[in-house]
Amino acid sequence: MSEADPKRGRSPFSGTVPLRITPVHSSLTRPPATDAPTVCDRCGAEMYRMHAVWRCPSCGFKTDCCGW
Repeated sequence: MSEADPKRGRSPFSGTVPLRITPVHSSLTRPPATDAPTVCDRCGAEMYRMHAVWRCPSCGFKTDCCGW
């Protein structure tokens, strides 16, 4: 690539301006806040969401879909 171009008689990069790369800065100052974990009413373990209910991996307790 650094050899001269036979059609033009010069190097392909001669006379070009060096690229100026602008650093990218995030507009976010910190990661978005997450919701507090949902804890089990029976054993206090952190529950996980499955479909429309919260389930406890420790004791198997699950909530209703409507929260009744």
